[in-house]
Amino acid sequence: MIVLHGTWCLRKDNTRKFCFWGESSEGEIKRPKRTRKQKAIDHPFQASEGEIVSALKSLEMTPSIVSREQMTALLPTGEGIPNASAPFLDPQYYETKTDLKLIPWKVSCVLLPALETFIWLGLIPEKGEGSSPQLSIGQDIRFWSAAAKFGLELLTRQRFVPSVKDTTGRLCAVWRPVINHTNDIERFALLAKSMPPVCRAFVTEGGKGNHNPYQLITDFLSFCIDEGIRKWLSEGLSPGLKERLFGYDNLASLWLKALCSTNPEINGTTHQIKTLKESIPLWSEGVQVAGKELPWRTSFRLEEPESDGDKWAISFHLQATDDKSLFLPAPTLWKKTKSTVKLLKGELEIAQERFLQDIAKASRLFPPLEKSLQTAHPASAPINTEQSYTFLKEGAWLLEESGFNVLVPSWWAKGAKPGIRLTVKSPKPSQGSTTGFFTLSGLVDFDWQIAIGDEKLSKEELEKIAQLKLPLVQVRGRWVEINQNDIDSAMKFLNKIDKEGLNLGQALHLGLAGEGVGLDLVGFDIKGWLKDVIYKEIDFKELETPPGFKGELRPYQLRGYSWLAFLSEVGLGACLADDMGLGKTIQALALLLHKNGDKRRKRPAGPVLLICPTSVVGNWRREIERFAPSIKILVHYGSERYSGREFLKRAKGHDLIISTYSLTLRDKEDFSKVSWEGVILDEAQNIKNPFAKQAQAVRTLARGYRIALTGTPVENRLTELWSIMEFLNPGYLGPLTSFRAKFANPIERYKSHETSERLRKLIQPFILRRLKTDKTIIKDLPEKVEIKVYCTLSREQVTLYQATVDDMMLKIEESKGINRKGLILSTLTKLKQVCDHPALFLQDGSDTPRRSEKLNRLCEMMEEVLSEDDKALIFTQYVEMGKMLQKHLRSRFGREVLFLHGSIPAKMRDMMISRFQEERDGPPIFVLSIKAGGLGLNLTRANRVFHFDRWWNPAVENQATDRAFRIGQVKNVMAYKFVCLGTLEEKIDSMLEMKKRLAESIVGTDEGWLTELSNDMLRDIFTLRSEEAMQVGEG
Repeated sequence: MIVLHGTWCLRKDNTRKFCFWGESSEGEIKRPKRTRKQKAIDHPFQASEGEIVSALKSLEMTPSIVSREQMTALLPTGEGIPNASAPFLDPQYYETKTDLKLIPWKVSCVLLPALETFIWLGLIPEKGEGSSPQLSIGQDIRFWSAAAKFGLELLTRQRFVPSVKDTTGRLCAVWRPVINHTNDIERFALLAKSMPPVCRAFVTEGGKGNHNPYQLITDFLSFCIDEGIRKWLSEGLSPGLKERLFGYDNLASLWLKALCSTNPEINGTTHQIKTLKESIPLWSEGVQVAGKELPWRTSFRLEEPESDGDKWAISFHLQATDDKSLFLPAPTLWKKTKSTVKLLKGELEIAQERFLQDIAKASRLFPPLEKSLQTAHPASAPINTEQSYTFLKEGAWLLEESGFNVLVPSWWAKGAKPGIRLTVKSPKPSQGSTTGFFTLSGLVDFDWQIAIGDEKLSKEELEKIAQLKLPLVQVRGRWVEINQNDIDSAMKFLNKIDKEGLNLGQALHLGLAGEGVGLDLVGFDIKGWLKDVIYKEIDFKELETPPGFKGELRPYQLRGYSWLAFLSEVGLGACLADDMGLGKTIQALALLLHKNGDKRRKRPAGPVLLICPTSVVGNWRREIERFAPSIKILVHYGSERYSGREFLKRAKGHDLIISTYSLTLRDKEDFSKVSWEGVILDEAQNIKNPFAKQAQAVRTLARGYRIALTGTPVENRLTELWSIMEFLNPGYLGPLTSFRAKFANPIERYKSHETSERLRKLIQPFILRRLKTDKTIIKDLPEKVEIKVYCTLSREQVTLYQATVDDMMLKIEESKGINRKGLILSTLTKLKQVCDHPALFLQDGSDTPRRSEKLNRLCEMMEEVLSEDDKALIFTQYVEMGKMLQKHLRSRFGREVLFLHGSIPAKMRDMMISRFQEERDGPPIFVLSIKAGGLGLNLTRANRVFHFDRWWNPAVENQATDRAFRIGQVKNVMAYKFVCLGTLEEKIDSMLEMKKRLAESIVGTDEGWLTELSNDMLRDIFTLRSEEAMQVGEG
């Protein structure tokens, strides 16, 4: 495995490159010998240049130019070896060294162009690791990714200005980032403070480390932003436009040509160069990065006319920076009174001089202020209504950008302009419907009004106001902003819906996100059941536990299944996105029982199609047997599955058809012929790729009600959410291209909070997500929840299992006494190893998850654990299995995985526990041998416990679970026990469940009690029930 590192490098020749290097876990680490004369020697576990390039390609980085170079880095070193950045690189030495010192090491580097790397860094997801299973992205690259995203955001917000700089006797045009907003300054400072030391590890000619964080990040942002703008302008401007812009021999043309060219040097006469060098900094001084804050700053206040007239004014003030409520009006400033001198701490003349300079500077940004400079002591500037509107829309913003304080009337901040109030009435339900009675395209009754605040306006009044062609109009005593284009758009929209009607989808987009009206939506009133859709957690009717449900539904589960029932009855799709372990499966089963027992229906409910991953088919079957045995199920998979007319016939005789995602495509024709009562998707993230044929096939099945179950509705991209919503409520979020433009790009690229909030409002009626940390859920949950996870076997496991049983039973039946007991325990071990993974039994070194359904299911569950930022303990009896789990999970998720077993030294053991418990961004997964980790440890940072294989003694398993479930645990603990169907694991689990109260007296402290069973009982326990255990290939 490789840890990929990278940082910004200021080269000896004053060029800039982004330098990548890496650490590799391949091969044995040997302590290198360093002579006294050698200042730097080769890093002992550095990645090769080829490995670095391969790693970059796996991360979709394919640069146009690649240069290679060996560079020297100062790295923390102890015992003659550099300290590894991750324990899997150097498990023997990781964080066990003492007296670490910064020692120079030579590392092979790959240097890439600045701009290409800058853009690539901006695309790295904030969560998750590299796309390659053998690659982990270092914290230094994560840091530069955050810096690049900040820089790209400055670009999209146009936070840059053109300027000039003197470079070794040449005057060059340059684009500079502007970081003078309070929020930007704070973010920049936070970035600089959080820079990992490894970012400054490369030494310069003097043998010292790189520049300080502020210098390094400033250089990175300045260089990349300048190069980016220059490149995009030079390539984007047409030859004709360039000729018109640069074809003049004047200062502006010379400067502009250099700003838009890859060559930044300004070629002009000595006089021209001198003029630019002196004038440009003066011109741009108002928008440069904020310097030392002065005790007072100049403030401008917009004053309204005293009556309904055109006489506005902008008054001037000084505002104290340490007490923003303290203002000094200009007339007071010009009077040399004792109180004024005292207030300004004896610096009255200095304050007056700066005040005049500020007004002169402000007048260049908003020219109507220039009139005030005609007097010796300016106090205000008179303006008219149109100028006041320009000030509100443009001038105020420009002044604030330059560091001035601006005060505007409160009605402007509140958005005093016409808006629309919309009232939507729910249509009446049609009794006895079996597939829902309404769709998003169905028309709703509605009414609309135009209003300014509490004042209602008629359409005629609004049209008369618009005809005035004034940006600010006084309406019934208050000033109102009038935008002709918005009013025209609103009237066009209102006339259209008056004529064509309003459908439910449009109504929800209007009411929840205010889309498509022209004017703002200032009121949205809903009548009837639609109100229940939108305010799901408050108003919809809660149902009782349905007849036939064997068990007890917790209060939050009753609410969840009631919500599913409500939306399905009104014909809208629903996504139940509860945390893993909160019972999405049994809420869906409760819904099915409710549908079957609904007396209002004219015909029996069904059939319903359930699509799920292959690995959970057995789990659904077991949960139905346990909680809803009255549901008639047909499992449709395997080479013996029904097809054609026989499938149609069989489907009609069952309540629920269980099948898999891959078969929705293969058996699409058979599925399309069934009139489904509903379609339920389990682990609905399987359709996250909207272009996948499998996802497209699933969407064609969406008849009747539609339900998606998933703990992770969004894993990496918002298009995943679109794909699920398109299944649930087709067309609701619009076409994919439109969704990307309106939502995905603004949110993912530019972190638009406003867009994110708008999307949240749009989808919240259709997604119900409860977390284990929610107060209402914590109240409903027991402190510890134990869940059985049922798995099937792969073909290879079935073959190995059967062969082992056949071989060992012959030997057991022919043996006696202690030999017989030994053979029984040996058989137990072999069969449990087969259930875990064939590689554990065969010792063949391969650990692919396809060979083990149990490992495959663990990986699926770990995806959800990691997506929720939880931490997990995984217990196994076998050290080799633990090593396999550590290696595979590390490769699969690119995250650090700890493994504690009996051979780990005490010092390293303590270090592992400390890192897991205390490090905020420490390893999220801890694999433990049940013997080494089952007692005496405090691991309360974990709230998920997985028993990968079973120690058939409840007391031992409980003690292991209690590593997380103990004093100090602030979350509910979920304990998952894996059981392979049709094997000894299921049989013994059933025996223990039946005798749970007597378990401690029946079983000892180990599995020895099984050796006392008769041959017939052993055969019954060991025998494979292949119809349950085997996962037959879907041919």
